[in-house]
Amino acid sequence: MGQEGKFAVNLFGYNGVNNTGSEAKLRTSIIDLKEMFGDRLGKIRILTQNIKNQRRYVPEPEIDMIEITPSTPFSPSKLMKMKADLLLLSEGSTWIDHFSSLFFWMYCFAAYFAKLRGEGVVAYSNDCGHLQPFNQKLLRYILNNKIDLIMLRNPDAVKRMKEYGVTKPMRLVADGAYIYPTPPREYIDRVWNQLNINPASRPVIGLCPKEFFWWPVKFRFVGKQEDLYNWPAYHSWTEEARASSRKYVEETAAYADWCVEKFGADVVLIAMEHMDLPPTQRIYELMKHKDRARLMPSDQYVVDDVVSVLSALKFQVTTRYHSTVLASPFSVPMISVSSDTRCEAVFRELDLMDYFIDYVKHPDRAPMEKDHYQKLIQMTENLAANEDKLKNRIRESHKQFVERCKMIRTIFMDWVEKEFVPHHEFR
Repeated sequence: MGQEGKFAVNLFGYNGVNNTGSEAKLRTSIIDLKEMFGDRLGKIRILTQNIKNQRRYVPEPEIDMIEITPSTPFSPSKLMKMKADLLLLSEGSTWIDHFSSLFFWMYCFAAYFAKLRGEGVVAYSNDCGHLQPFNQKLLRYILNNKIDLIMLRNPDAVKRMKEYGVTKPMRLVADGAYIYPTPPREYIDRVWNQLNINPASRPVIGLCPKEFFWWPVKFRFVGKQEDLYNWPAYHSWTEEARASSRKYVEETAAYADWCVEKFGADVVLIAMEHMDLPPTQRIYELMKHKDRARLMPSDQYVVDDVVSVLSALKFQVTTRYHSTVLASPFSVPMISVSSDTRCEAVFRELDLMDYFIDYVKHPDRAPMEKDHYQKLIQMTENLAANEDKLKNRIRESHKQFVERCKMIRTIFMDWVEKEFVPHHEFR
């Protein structure tokens, strides 16, 4: 809790689950707080799903942590421990429900109770996806009544929130991870040595797969251990979804082998989140050229490691929004295989929709691309023919993203000084 006018801040996002992108955004949010408040910054607390996992990314002992899981709403004692001056909803995917309404409700719940405790609540550079009708109404209520400052990371999110009836002013910024610090040269070299790959001798292609079909996460007090997410929440499958997953893995493995043969390349299979690991492992196991492929699971590698690899790729094929953001400073050409609005938003801003595959239809989780393998090959050949053009396009767009990203601090501190401090009694 704050002392002598210092700001006690809670940060709440999709953290503690070895999600590279969410942790990158969290790290840049912490950097923001330290630089914005300086010696006026009091206690930082991270609301996380797993403290042990969280310490891999945030080792500073002075930063507190408290576990908040799907069962937290039933624990009044935990809610009392979460008192602060400010709550920053730092997750990029805060206002998205296709993978589960559960997470969406947790963020709304946190905002609601923070306001009951008299805290300032900030949507700290978030996204907004296609929402179910009930969640549209809940979004409208929470954003218009419980959020003090709304900053969104792309124009699509702004437009969608207005369509859902959010009338409170919204500020367009960019994802904080666009200014994630690049590791030193020695660190980058050490990561490549650990992978036993030399990007100076052969091109390296990055693939960031994920499980598109193990969704949504639902409340179930009893379920299969293999489907347990975080009790009482479980992943859900259908038989059609299992078949679609097998096909995706087979086609991606065949594509990875084609990349090795076509470009004489090494392939790094990056599991950007723990849940990406099962399909990523299966892709590796099905490859003919395993000797030219490396697994990079987020359970073993942190953000700096992933950034080190992204920095030297020839190109990447990604399912993950934050691999596009973290690769942006290095002008890495890319193809997106997407299941939602996040990658679509950044590819639209980059004018790269010719390299965007709208792969899965929600809510039935059905693949919309019948020949995913052939589609990838066609796009990759086009990408290779326009590699320099794409690099230049990404390089120029990155400058704009960085400028928007830097606006976060200005907008936030202007609100703090003019709107929050005059009406707030520090704890």
